[in-house]
Amino acid sequence: MTRGALTTRAVHTRHVNARARRLIVGLAAAIISMCIVSTAGTTHVHATTTPKSTLLVLGDSLTWGTNFFAKSQSRLAATKHFDTVLVDSRWGRRISGLNSTRYSGNAALKQLIADGVRPTAVIVALGTNDVAILTKRREYVTVIQELMNTIGNVPVAWVTVHRVDSATTTRQSQRFNATLAQVLANYPLASLYDWVADVKKNPKVMDPDKIHLSPLGHETRTQVYVTLAALLAQRVSDATSTTSVPPTVAPTTTIAP
Repeated sequence: MTRGALTTRAVHTRHVNARARRLIVGLAAAIISMCIVSTAGTTHVHATTTPKSTLLVLGDSLTWGTNFFAKSQSRLAATKHFDTVLVDSRWGRRISGLNSTRYSGNAALKQLIADGVRPTAVIVALGTNDVAILTKRREYVTVIQELMNTIGNVPVAWVTVHRVDSATTTRQSQRFNATLAQVLANYPLASLYDWVADVKKNPKVMDPDKIHLSPLGHETRTQVYVTLAALLAQRVSDATSTTSVPPTVAPTTTIAP
């Protein structure tokens, strides 16, 4: 073989080796890059899966007035018991039985859930309008259970009804509150707040129409919501620290009409 042929082959070999080295370096860089992206992606996923807490206050005109005059939503948010506070209240709203999100608390909650809201605790202040329309215990059981089953497996505090604008609504309020206590007993994460007792201690919290709240009543009800928010936040913490939580979908409650 001539000297020229040897020189040409040596040059060719160096080019091949150089290409091989570049290929190896490129593959190594790609592997390192993939590892970094994978690690960074895993960290990012863990960082964004931290659950956020949301308190929902679901009410009627009494809660609307409390929010408008006593700024209950902003005051609840200021306590920082929950990451998010939402007060959803409408005049004339009932518990369930209607499709309107304005006039049905159950329909309103279903729409919130469809919109991506996931309450981790709920304060319910409904029933004032129901006692003027519904008269039978079994009717109260039905609407209460419908709303509770929509709420699901989260802590709930339900405020009792005080409506005394007529003999009928007075009697129906008492029947509703007794039924509410009986139904909620089937839901381990639910509790009752006795607003009636607060009114008896200080009747001035009621408006002269004997349905709505006075300015003092708006302030008192807001303070009640703040107290309940602290209790519910603790229940959320207790529930999430256990390995399992009893289901809150109650069996059928049998109550005489």
